[in-house]
Amino acid sequence: MKVAFTTLGCRTNQHDTAEMQLLLEKEGFSIVNPLEAADIYVVNTCTVTARSDYSSRLAVKKSLAINENATVVFTGCYAQLNPENAANLDGIDIVLGNADKLKIAELLKKKLHNDEPQKKSGSAQIYMSNIHTKRLFHTLPVTQFQGRTKAFIKVQTGCDEKCSFCTVVRARGSSISDLRENVLNNIRQAIDQGYKEITLTGINLGTWGMDFASTETFSSLVRDIASLHGDFRVRLSSINPMEIDDDLIELITHHEKICPHLHIPLQSGDNEILSKMRRNYNVKQYERVVRYAAERIGPLGLGADVIVGFPGESEKSFELTRKLIEELPFSYLHVFSYSPRAGTEAHSFRNNIKNITKKERNRTLTNLAKEKAALFYKSFIGKEVTVLIEDRKHTEGIFKGHSEHYVPVRVDTESSLQNQLVSVLIKEVNENEVVGCLKL
Repeated sequence: MKVAFTTLGCRTNQHDTAEMQLLLEKEGFSIVNPLEAADIYVVNTCTVTARSDYSSRLAVKKSLAINENATVVFTGCYAQLNPENAANLDGIDIVLGNADKLKIAELLKKKLHNDEPQKKSGSAQIYMSNIHTKRLFHTLPVTQFQGRTKAFIKVQTGCDEKCSFCTVVRARGSSISDLRENVLNNIRQAIDQGYKEITLTGINLGTWGMDFASTETFSSLVRDIASLHGDFRVRLSSINPMEIDDDLIELITHHEKICPHLHIPLQSGDNEILSKMRRNYNVKQYERVVRYAAERIGPLGLGADVIVGFPGESEKSFELTRKLIEELPFSYLHVFSYSPRAGTEAHSFRNNIKNITKKERNRTLTNLAKEKAALFYKSFIGKEVTVLIEDRKHTEGIFKGHSEHYVPVRVDTESSLQNQLVSVLIKEVNENEVVGCLKL
C-alpha cells in the first residue's frame, strides 16, 4: 500500500516523519510523494500559530482531494494539543499523539485489517499517551530523508522552559535527551548512506545532556560528532542564547566540519516584553552572546525568530526591537505576528495589539531583514564558499543549494552535482538570488 507524508513545522518534525517512514517501509508499505495518489496520507502537524493550524487542516483537504477514500493519520503537535477537535475533522481516521508516533505501523495494520475498504464517516480513533510522564528517549537510525541530501538527526525533545506564549511544553513534554552513543551511531549510519549535511535538531537543542544523572554538555556532543570520519558537515538548528557556551563558539570557529551558522531566537528587543514572555534572558545577555559569536566566527550566518504584536508591545517596545535588529549582524529573520494560543499564559493577557498594527510591524522588520540579508550576501562576492547542491531547477544546468553560512546559492553548471559539497565562487547578487560558479 502507498503512504504519502505531509510535514509541517520544525526540523524535529521532519526527523519524526523520517522515523515513521522507516517503520512503515519495514512493514512493506511504499512511500510516495504527497501529491501522488496514495492509500494512506499522514499529516505531521504544527500548531505554533493559528496559521499552522490552518495549514495542517488544509493538508488533509488536499490529500483527500487526490483520493477521497484514503485513510488519513493526523499526528504532531496539533493532534497532541487538540485530539478531540482533530478527531472530528472531516476525513481523519487516526489521531496520533507525539509520544505514540512510533506505533504508526502497528496501528495502521490493525485498522486496515479491521475496516471495510469504503471510507467511513464519524470521529477518528485517538491514540494519545500521557506525554508528561517520565519516559526514555531513543531515536531510530533513519537513513532516508525527504530531499536526500540533508539528514535531520533528533538528539533531544521536549522543553522545560515556561514561555508564556508557547504550547511546546504541552505538546512535547519535558526535556529528554538521546544517549550520546545512540546519537553518534545514528549519524554514522546517515554518513554511510551518503548524506553530506547532518543537521542536529531538538525542541530545546542546547539542553541536550542536562537530564542525565551525570550532566553532559551539548558542546561536547557536537565535538564528538564533528570528529567522526567522512565527507560531511554539521549544522545546528535553532538554539537558545543561554545554551550557547564559549566551548560551542570555539568549536564552530575552529572546526571545519561545523557550519558557521547559528539560529538564535530573539522574540523581542525589549526587556519588559521578554519578561512577560518569560524568556530566560534579557536584551543585554542576548546581545553579549551574539556579538561574541559574530566576533569569533567570521563570517557568521546569523538568524533569529522575532514576534511582533505581543500583548502590551508599545511603539517604544517595538522600536527597541527594531533598533536592536538593525545593530546586530543578522543575515536573516523569521518574523511572526503574535497569535494567541489557547492553554498558554499569554492567552489571557490584556492590551492586545490590533491586527493592522501587527501587519505594519511585521512588514517593517521583514523589509529590514531583506536589507540585512542583501548586505550579507554581497559581502561574499568574489569569495569562495562551500555549497551543498540540493537539487536541480527546471532549467537544465542550473542547481541550487546552501553555503556553510546558510546562504542560498544558484550554481550554473552542466555537471551532475546533486548531493555534493562543492567549492563555489560567488559572482553576483541580484534581487532574487546569489549566483556562483564552480571554483576550478
